Amino acid sequence: MTWTEFRSLISGLGPDTPLARTVQIRLEDDKDVLKHFTSTQHRIRNKWRSRNVKKYTAAEMDEVLKRFQNIFASM
Repeated sequence: MTWTEFRSLISGLGPDTPLARTVQIRLEDDKDVLKHFTSTQHRIRNKWRSRNVKKYTAAEMDEVLKRFQNIFASM
């Protein structure tokens, strides 16, 4: 399926579809709205937000902290 065909198929979806609700949950940033999310909504949002988070080793974190310390020490 081409991107154009896929886009035309999803453009007709209404806001009350499961896909639209999932996208809305993933993109929500309003703290007042987030307070009222259910545990399932939080799980969906957190899973989406953590998908591209790089996992660092302890050694990598130590190296970054040393660099920051050197930067601040040289100020």
